Amino acid sequence: MNASVICELLLSAACLWAAADSLRHGQFCRLAGFVLIACTALLGALVYGGVETARPAHQWLTGVSGRISLLLIAVGSLHGFSRHLLLAVLGALMLWLPQQAALVGNLLAVIAIAWPGRSGRWPLALGGALLFVLAGLGIAGPGQWLGVPRVDLYHLTLALAALCWAHARLQGTRWQLRSPTPLAR
Repeated sequence: MNASVICELLLSAACLWAAADSLRHGQFCRLAGFVLIACTALLGALVYGGVETARPAHQWLTGVSGRISLLLIAVGSLHGFSRHLLLAVLGALMLWLPQQAALVGNLLAVIAIAWPGRSGRWPLALGGALLFVLAGLGIAGPGQWLGVPRVDLYHLTLALAALCWAHARLQGTRWQLRSPTPLAR
């Protein structure tokens, strides 16, 4: 098994862990966002493992996941028909927008995730957001860093971001007014 397969499987496992935490807290939009990334990573593991028939599905799901997963993770949970309708409109808009505009939407979603008061452990929420931005803007791309394929570093950084968010106790759309819980108890 090559390193790229392992990195994709680690990303998928981290996202499934975060999805299970989201399910446990009834945050179904966040659950969908993490499951979307996990499924994309599983298809990526198949592609890097040599299953070429999975490549078109992986490319398509990468595009969809890259545009709406962060929106779903940022929302967390919704209550009421009007909020679900708004989420559907925002999701459709993210799929339709040109790449640069969708990038702005994702940046706004990351800011919402890291916003003080939206998590029980704000330093972890902020750390996950910074890791996600680092992965997308600093690491993603072709080539290698010190002999390690950048795509592997990208997937590992996303896995760390997902784990940070899972342990940050992210909230839904109802923001807290209290101060966040410190990392150490």
